[in-house]
Amino acid sequence: MNKSIQVIAASILSLATATTVQAQQPQWVEITKTESGDRVFFDTASQVKLFDAGVKQNTFRTMTLATAAGRRSFRQRHQADCFKGTLALRGLDLVNAQGSLIREVTLERADKDAVVPAEGTIAASIWRYACSQF
Repeated sequence: MNKSIQVIAASILSLATATTVQAQQPQWVEITKTESGDRVFFDTASQVKLFDAGVKQNTFRTMTLATAAGRRSFRQRHQADCFKGTLALRGLDLVNAQGSLIREVTLERADKDAVVPAEGTIAASIWRYACSQF
């Protein structure tokens, strides 16, 4: 009996570990394209949602894959305030074609520089997708 409990416990632990590892893998969903044909993706696995009295925020990553030769792809870290309707760029990672990091830029004043995205822009599409996730 004791041995079968150990086997069941080990199975549950390995399943929980596999689920945790899988949840941490990026899960990219295409949300829009730029005028130049670049594709913009949203990483649903990166979302950190905060919902409290008067605060409804979502911190997440997006990725823009450049289609034109000579252009580079990049990942962005954003914070959306769904009550205020604002979007702030928190950081930018320049990546190569394989997705490896070339350069990372952190923006310290992002929370103070949040803007309301203009309708019809890529930023508006990103904000709309992020806030529809609540």
